[in-house]
Amino acid sequence: MIKNIIFDVYGTLVSTGMGSLEATDKIFDKYHLKQSTKEIYKRWKEVHRIHTKESEEFITEKDVFIKDLDVLFKEYNIEGDAKCEIEPMLDSLLGRELFADVEDVMRMLLDHYNVAIGSTTDTYPLMKNIENTVLNEIPYIFTSELLKQYKPKKLFYEGILSATGWKTQECLFVGDSIDDDIIGPQTVGMKTIFINRKNIDKQELLSIPDYVISSLDELGEIVKSF
Repeated sequence: MIKNIIFDVYGTLVSTGMGSLEATDKIFDKYHLKQSTKEIYKRWKEVHRIHTKESEEFITEKDVFIKDLDVLFKEYNIEGDAKCEIEPMLDSLLGRELFADVEDVMRMLLDHYNVAIGSTTDTYPLMKNIENTVLNEIPYIFTSELLKQYKPKKLFYEGILSATGWKTQECLFVGDSIDDDIIGPQTVGMKTIFINRKNIDKQELLSIPDYVISSLDELGEIVKSF
């Protein structure tokens, strides 16, 4: 029986929009590279993933972004100071908005389940994005900065279980990343739901999640089935 629901935030409850892509353009436009902004941003995401997934020592995501940009500057032969030029990307992390299906569903869930957030992010931008929203009413908020771990490391999910005292078999993790929100939680025995906001071909998901939904509106009935 599911008693506890843990949500990823970005791409699941909160839209990231085009902010990161626009920030990449602001940083690199003046260097007139042959690569397009989309190509640079794609590479940035790859580098960021490596730095959060493979780093042995925890550093904040702000510092990860600086580390990312330093790598990119070197790859593109740019004489730039990553610490001085990172601000557009950090600014893009703020002012993000909830998806339209979040408010009503979350209020229903808060009345019937224990609800938590488990997000790869620094704490400050997350709290700024959810202030004055229903998400600010969620009693358990865990960030990578607070847990000193990044998804999909097992210690991230174990940290949530340890802090809440929840039993893993009574937990459901909901998110939009197969690695971070499905495979990661499954390593500690949680049930999982993949929210397919980007309309990925379901065959590509290889039946890894317990369920696949396209909107949070589908969540209520599915939770009852566990």
